[in-house]
Parts: sequence; C-alpha cells; structure tokens
Amino acid sequence: MTRKELISLGRKIVEAKGTESELNSLIVLFNSNVPHPNGSNLFYYPENYNARRDDISKYNPTVEEIVDKCLSYKAIQL
Repeated sequence: MTRKELISLGRKIVEAKGTESELNSLIVLFNSNVPHPNGSNLFYYPENYNARRDDISKYNPTVEEIVDKCLSYKAIQL
C-alpha cells in the first residue's frame, strides 16, 4: 500500500465507524502493510506506554505521524 492509502485507512480506523468486525479487518489490513509490529496500536497508545507512569491525555499524534512512524520502523538486528 502507498503512504496515501495507509493514511486513508488510518483515518477509517481512528474514526471507528463500522462494526467491530469491520474495524478489526481494517486493523489487520493496516498491520499487514507496515513493518512496525504493533502499528495500529500507535493510533491509541504511544510506544512503550506504561499506564502507571505515562499521561495518555498528552498523546495526540496525527494519522500522518503514525503512518510515517510505522513506515520508518526498522527492526533491531542482533
């Protein structure tokens, strides 16, 4: 998928319009097209989020920022 298509898909995920099954399908499609292992989670939670120490109210990225972060992900080579 192109960046533009991923952004469109990300907007649909964030808007959460549709049934639970439809949204799950969108999330699976998004995750299968980005190298980040938990890409769709970044729409809701920052990387390495810890509910005990992090303030989720300050996390407000754009869909474009999330897509770019997912596309730029590089796995650690051991």
